[in-house]
Amino acid sequence: GIMMKQYLDMNVYEAAKERVRYIFDEFDNIYVSFSGGKDSGVCMHLMCDEARRRNRKIGVLFIDTEAQYQFTIEYVESILKEYTDVIKPMWVCLPMETDNNLSYSEMLWSWWDPDKKDVWVRDIPKNVINLDNNPIDYYRYKMTFEEFVSKFGKWYGKGEKTACIIGIRTQESLNRWRAIKGDKSTYNDIKYSTKVDTDVYNFYPIYDWTVEDVWTFYGKTVHKYNKFYDLMYQAGISIHKMRIDEPFGDEAKAGLNMFRILEPQTWGKVVNRVSGANFGNIYS
Repeated sequence: GIMMKQYLDMNVYEAAKERVRYIFDEFDNIYVSFSGGKDSGVCMHLMCDEARRRNRKIGVLFIDTEAQYQFTIEYVESILKEYTDVIKPMWVCLPMETDNNLSYSEMLWSWWDPDKKDVWVRDIPKNVINLDNNPIDYYRYKMTFEEFVSKFGKWYGKGEKTACIIGIRTQESLNRWRAIKGDKSTYNDIKYSTKVDTDVYNFYPIYDWTVEDVWTFYGKTVHKYNKFYDLMYQAGISIHKMRIDEPFGDEAKAGLNMFRILEPQTWGKVVNRVSGANFGNIYS
């Protein structure tokens, strides 16, 4: 597996646990933005461990973008099962769009489009939020992923004070995110927080962790992680380059290549689904 070295002073682990306790002290409404990746996985484990200690329930938002690795789906299912006593899962399969860096003919990649059901990469899972049962009142058909996420906290907390937990690491990512948002306000001057809306805040409890810290956490705590990382490790991909985000994000080219090599059956469906996906590969 991936746990090849034991790095880490566990100070970052203690610091993150302290941040998590603070968030629980300050907020009644808390949810984790979960992607199935290693970083949001750490946040899930930290938050759910503390929720159990306090006998509290927290929300878990997983936005299923249709073109997901089978490994990721299995991991998400196993985590939701493991923490079923302390979470309110919200597995969202609503048609949304995001910028698609690959295809000239379809600049926006949209998922769960009912008109394209015959070429969906996967069948829609059971017990998810979909077009037929959607309770999320601000949702508009094919709104962007980014807008959906930015409005979710206010809906989830019903206008009350709400914390969203995000697995962004590194100060650079956080600063870049702040720059894009153009909003410097925080919660009580806490540097690992940003204000999203009135009484809605994002928190980044592992923002200062290195990738080595993340893997040491999984090695020492024996918490579950997405086994897709083992596949990438065996394929010789450096731990600093591993990504499992949807294949049409900023890391699009790398993501598509990994799909093609490591999960070819998914790759075939993705190509079929998005005109231009194959060209992204040819010209990379």
